[in-house]
Amino acid sequence: MSSPQMITLEQATWAWIEAGAKKHKMDILSRYLKAFQAGYLLSFGGTLVQIMTANPWFTTNAPGLLKILQGLVFPLGLVMIVLFQADLVTGQMAIMIMSTMKRKVPLWAWFVDWTLVFIGNLSGALFYAGIVVHYGGIYTPAISKSAAMAADMKAEAAFHEIFLRGIGCNYAVVAAVFMASLAKDVVSKIFASYLPIFFFVAAGYDHVVANMFLLPEGLMTDMADFSVGRYIGTSIVASFLGNVVGAALLVVPLVYIHGRDEFDPNNLEVADVGAHGSSSPNGTVAGHQQKNAEWREDVERAAASKSG
Repeated sequence: MSSPQMITLEQATWAWIEAGAKKHKMDILSRYLKAFQAGYLLSFGGTLVQIMTANPWFTTNAPGLLKILQGLVFPLGLVMIVLFQADLVTGQMAIMIMSTMKRKVPLWAWFVDWTLVFIGNLSGALFYAGIVVHYGGIYTPAISKSAAMAADMKAEAAFHEIFLRGIGCNYAVVAAVFMASLAKDVVSKIFASYLPIFFFVAAGYDHVVANMFLLPEGLMTDMADFSVGRYIGTSIVASFLGNVVGAALLVVPLVYIHGRDEFDPNNLEVADVGAHGSSSPNGTVAGHQQKNAEWREDVERAAASKSG
C-alpha cells in the first residue's frame, strides 16, 4: 500500500507506461523545447565537473577524492530536469520501451521520439557549451586545459568500453528518475534522484547527453587531441547504444512484475489489488470505483510529471 509520501511501484510503472502515449501525442515543438531545456540544464553539472578538474592537486594526489567530489556536484542538472519536467533521451528510452511493451505506442514511435529528443538535447547542450561557456569566456586557461584533458581521456576509450559504461550509466539514471517519480514531495524527489547520479559520475560511466557537453566543450578549447568524427563515431554512438541497453535492463523487469494488466488503473478491480497481486473479495462496486479513481488520479499525476 502507498504511504502519504509515495505512490506504489505499480502506480509508478503504469505512470511511465502511460507517459509514453502522452508524449507521443504531444506537439513536436513542445517535445523539442522540453528536450532542449534538458540538454541545457544537464550541462550545468558538467560545468561544475570541469571546474573541479582544474585543480591539478586533486588529479595528481587524490584522483579518487576528485571523482567523489565530481559525483557530488554533477546531479544538480538532473535534479533540475526532474523538477522542471524536462526530457532527456536516456529517460525517453525507458518510457518508450515500457509503452511499447504494453502496446500503448507503435514500435516506430521509438525512433521518432528518440530522434526528436536527441536533437533537442544536443542543441541545448551545444548552445550552452558554445554560446554561454565558450564565447562567454567563463573558463580560465587552467579550466580549459583540464576540460580538454578530460575530454581526451573519454575520446580515447575503446568503443566496447564506452558501450559497457553506457549500460551502467543509464541503469543508474533511469533508477534515479523512477525513484523520484515514486515520491510526492519535492525534497524526496531531489534526494531520490541525487544518489544514483552521484554514483554513476563517481564511477566514471558514460551518459550520452552529458557527453554532448563535456566533449564538445573540450574540443572548443583547441587543446583536445581528437576529432569530431571520433567523438561521434565512438563516444556518441557507443554511449547511446549502451544507454538503451541499460534502460531496458531496468524497465523490462519492472513492466513484467509491476506493469501487469491487473495493476492497470483503467481496470475496475485494480483498487483492491495489493502489492503482492492479491485481490479482496469484499467491497462494493462503488467502493471499487472510488478507490480506482484515487489510484487513477495518482497515476495520471505521476505520468504528467514524468521527465528525465
